[in-house]
Amino acid sequence: MATSISATQKQQVMQQVRQELAQQNFQELLARINPKCFERCIMKPGTRLDSSEQTCLGRCVDTYIQTWNLVSTTYLRRLQREGGK
Repeated sequence: MATSISATQKQQVMQQVRQELAQQNFQELLARINPKCFERCIMKPGTRLDSSEQTCLGRCVDTYIQTWNLVSTTYLRRLQREGGK
């Protein structure tokens, strides 16, 4: 016996999948940002960040997030375009 799901249930499942993927993407992004930006910005690790290190880290994180968003958006558009064929 086949079970069918309603359009609403399908939308709910898809939304949940999207949220889980977004969370996984964010965790992956953080795992990549931390070592890269630390290596780039922190020359002498200590107990505090000086203002230049804080500025560098802020810019590094912003750049990484902007790039990640651009790549993700481009990839999703491509998937949607190819899925429509």
